[in-house]
Amino acid sequence: YQLLNFFKNITLFSLGFLPRIKPVCFIVLLHFIFSNTSFCQQNLVYNGDFEEYSSCPNNVSNPSEIPYQIEKCIGWTAPTYGTSDYFNACSVFPVSVSDNFGGNQLPSSGNGYLGGYFTSYTGGSGTDSYSGIMWWEYLQGRLIEPLQNGKIYQLSLKVSLAELSDLMINEIGVFFSNNPISSENTSNLKVNPQCVFHNPSFFSDTTEWMYLETIFLADGGEKFITIGNFKDDLTTDTLRRFDGEPLYSNPFVTYMFVDDVKLIEFPNDLNLTNVFSPNNDGINDSLTFPSLGNGNHKVTVLNRWGNLIYESTLNHFSWNGEDLEGKKCIDGTYFYRIDNTNISGFIQLVR
Repeated sequence: YQLLNFFKNITLFSLGFLPRIKPVCFIVLLHFIFSNTSFCQQNLVYNGDFEEYSSCPNNVSNPSEIPYQIEKCIGWTAPTYGTSDYFNACSVFPVSVSDNFGGNQLPSSGNGYLGGYFTSYTGGSGTDSYSGIMWWEYLQGRLIEPLQNGKIYQLSLKVSLAELSDLMINEIGVFFSNNPISSENTSNLKVNPQCVFHNPSFFSDTTEWMYLETIFLADGGEKFITIGNFKDDLTTDTLRRFDGEPLYSNPFVTYMFVDDVKLIEFPNDLNLTNVFSPNNDGINDSLTFPSLGNGNHKVTVLNRWGNLIYESTLNHFSWNGEDLEGKKCIDGTYFYRIDNTNISGFIQLVR
């Protein structure tokens, strides 16, 4: 496949610093370019396809049985008291594939996948199930090497909504940490995930695997990955799948299957100098961000006062130095940010 060679020489600042910026003080070099070289990048997530196991899972995970069944999938664990599960073709019901307690789903690849309750309210009854105890489950794995500071990484994974789910959610988070995170309860983990996948139509597909992809900038030293719903019960946005009476006695649950978790680094092997100069001379007249996959991230350009100048999606982003009304922007430094990533910086416009 075609992979982007990505080089970036840029200084990052918080948006709050913008009012003190003097445009003449900054010369910013920003480089995005395609490469037609095809090669295979190493997946930095250990056992990200969930094929390696110490033994076949023989049941769903149970709070009274330690270790949980998920730990039979080598390199993966449940970081809270939530009982995440491992499904494999070597097993029988209730943790086989395709027929298991969650529904019917074949692996996206290979023979195994993981699953967990991304929302669940236990102890309630009928329409009052939301008054029950939060039961959030997470999937935690390790990386084969620490991430490097300032490097750009691409994360992808596949998810599918289990048929037992009565609720759908519209947001799934992925958190990278230097050390394993844990909690001795079943509520949401109190961290801010670097990668957030938001689906305004909710994650609703119970038949096909939904492909998620994004990019992010590493702080450095991250060695663990945790997947789940990091919002609490008050901020988690849910939607009922069914009208009328629930199908299950404890209906208020969202159970997600997860497969093919992959993290790759974009190689920084380019050393080019570029200047964005939209003066219609046919050279560097537009700033273009090439496609970084299916993330469909929105790029926003702001002036030094924080006012919106231009916005578009990353997969089709090209800025010619004009604002949303078609007026030419003056020379100066502009701030950009890419939604659903922690990537942002400054670009210099020189006519």
